[in-house]
Amino acid sequence: MYLPFNLYLYEPLQNIFSKVILYDYLKRRTEIGLKAVNQEIIELVRKENPKYVIWTSWQYDIQESTLETIRQESTVIGWFFDDDWRFDDYSKWWIPYLDYCVTNAIEAVPEYIEFNARVIQTIPNTGVAIDRDWSNIEEKYDVSFVGSRYCADREQYINELKKKNILVHLFGDGWGGYVSFEEMIDVFKTSKINLNFSKDVANQEKLQIKGRVFQVCMAGGFMLTEYAPGIEKYFDIDKEIVCFRNEEEMLHKIGYYLEHETERHAVAHAGWKRAIREYTSIHMVSKVFQEIEQYLPARDDPKPTPEKLKMPIRIRRIRSLYHFQWARALLEENCKENLWKDALALSLSYNPLTWFGPGYYYVVSFLPSFMRSFVLEIYGDGEKYHKALFFQLGSIRYARKMKRCFTKRLWGSI
Repeated sequence: MYLPFNLYLYEPLQNIFSKVILYDYLKRRTEIGLKAVNQEIIELVRKENPKYVIWTSWQYDIQESTLETIRQESTVIGWFFDDDWRFDDYSKWWIPYLDYCVTNAIEAVPEYIEFNARVIQTIPNTGVAIDRDWSNIEEKYDVSFVGSRYCADREQYINELKKKNILVHLFGDGWGGYVSFEEMIDVFKTSKINLNFSKDVANQEKLQIKGRVFQVCMAGGFMLTEYAPGIEKYFDIDKEIVCFRNEEEMLHKIGYYLEHETERHAVAHAGWKRAIREYTSIHMVSKVFQEIEQYLPARDDPKPTPEKLKMPIRIRRIRSLYHFQWARALLEENCKENLWKDALALSLSYNPLTWFGPGYYYVVSFLPSFMRSFVLEIYGDGEKYHKALFFQLGSIRYARKMKRCFTKRLWGSI
């Protein structure tokens, strides 16, 4: 359901630059291991001498030392996603190793600036313009939603629709199953009303602008979205998209626009015109590099270099766990010894206190492959029991806390 990478970045970059080299570091990691991947990137940059190196960051496969090295050869851009909830735990730790940071979160811009980063703000995961015959609009669904069930209060909203006997077609994890990008676009085009919910994945009290808004509009669909601060910067509300702030308003507007076809089509058409004129992937990538070209001399200006931050144990644990999970997968698949050993070593380097898991897997590696699965199952079962125990303890603590609060309020009111 996500926008294919070639449509999001690769093809737009090809429209701007005469030569674009795509390096699939995740695929290469499974083939040669993380240490070799980072060395290969350095060698590739030295060989090709590119003007820019774009790192589409997500996890911890590229090392800080690699970014420092290739910055000597090229201008390095970190392209960050979901900074609405990932800035503190992830993005800010990479700032000292990058020349420019690109973010789709408006609220994160001042946070980047606070760390002396050269930051460029762009729109979220966008898409490609879909041509439509506006004289012949096919509509198969009254109301549809494409997205995961397991996020914030989405299910609560959907249940309210069902209570009112409003038929809503659901696609995505936990609903009707995943759909391809092409199928998703068809849903957007053929739905009378496309729903979008804006609550943050990590912080359910926070609202963020979702890429889904831009994707629906580019497909020519009518967009009814939960309001997120700043959305009016991109679309004229009630003329190009329609917003709601609560269940009651959502139900009212669904009922209204299902009955008023002419207004619904006018909003969808206006949103489509705005989106294909300003928000396609080509527009987005072009604007980012226009800004970078304007600021390019700043790479050598006297602006203070962001200081390398001391990483707290909480962040080190996250990185350690990521590499440990890689080691587990590589060992369980009987990959080459150097691949999982490098991952285990990296896991321990970030957090030596996590010695039990890596140590257990290291010992298992000496067993014949036919014996490993049984011994690894023991670890997996123990891990499940451990998580279940902590969940139960957490539930007990929460219940006790609620009991104390209730008792305090009760006695306070007597």
